[in-house]
Amino acid sequence: MAHFVVIYNSVPDRHSLSHDLKSELGLLQVAQGVAEALREYHQVSLLPFMGDVILLGEHLRALKPDAAFNLFEGAYGFSKSEVFVPITLDLLQIPYTGSSARTLETCVQKSLTKKILLRRGVPTPRFQVFDIGTAIETELTFPIFVKPECEDASLGISNDSVVYTQSQLEKQVETIWQKFSQPALCEEFIDGREFNVAILGDSDYEQTIGHPFAPKVLPISEISFTTLPDGYQRIVSYNAKWEESSVEYQATQPLCPAPIDLKLELELKQLALRAFNALGCRDYARIDFRYSNDGKLYVIDVNPNPDISPDAGLARSAQAAGYDYNRLIQTIADFALNRTCRLRRD
Repeated sequence: MAHFVVIYNSVPDRHSLSHDLKSELGLLQVAQGVAEALREYHQVSLLPFMGDVILLGEHLRALKPDAAFNLFEGAYGFSKSEVFVPITLDLLQIPYTGSSARTLETCVQKSLTKKILLRRGVPTPRFQVFDIGTAIETELTFPIFVKPECEDASLGISNDSVVYTQSQLEKQVETIWQKFSQPALCEEFIDGREFNVAILGDSDYEQTIGHPFAPKVLPISEISFTTLPDGYQRIVSYNAKWEESSVEYQATQPLCPAPIDLKLELELKQLALRAFNALGCRDYARIDFRYSNDGKLYVIDVNPNPDISPDAGLARSAQAAGYDYNRLIQTIADFALNRTCRLRRD
């Protein structure tokens, strides 16, 4: 029996500091669910974290865990602070679940992620980044998808995010600047179907054929927009992900396994694994694709440490692969415990 500490966001009373309140508020329930699953085989401590790394270090030294289950997603809604926990754990030589600080820091910067994908031959839509205050001039082909450069959980994505004219582009880029105080990422909008590909495993074992910890693609999920009314963009907006009473949420349905032929399934799996390994993802991740109307696949996002709640996409794909929720959590925990053994041998 190992001692796990489950580290998760402590949501402050000053909720207005965070744009991402709904996703943050759900983390306590997720942490409790993860802890319950781990207790079947391990001793578990819950550790809320608000961003004070000195205090975090003191708590960890007092708890002396064998490993950590990292659910932290950034303090006060600032996604770049997501690296605080893995950096602290690395310094204390405590193995943990999920991707490294380097991978998290890379993937939160969407343009950097796209550059790495392109260097590895993984297709992604043409893009351009507009820093705050720069001239908004583009050679991209309309329609264009505008989003914050450094956010996740569909934050900053709405029905206005797909623009068709220069004036709409300028307005939406300026909205991102004003609301999020960061650059705007603009990419050519890929009209078509959307797929989520979940992966379990450790990219350290990508070349080890048949190893139990080698990355494994779970059943593919499609986000169906077929019942979305006219006037709504066929995208996964913030409303579609979090606002249960919204039209977008109710009309955006996941289908898992996705209704696709074998050729498309194999192509999605191959590209997803290439993206997973290119970014150094670890333990669990989700790669999001658009499939254009002319039959081309594009990676639109790489999500290390995605939402792990029981009703989220990762758990849904895992269930389709025969994993109940407890087995999914234990599998991810085993990846960290394996690193514990390797660390002790070293």
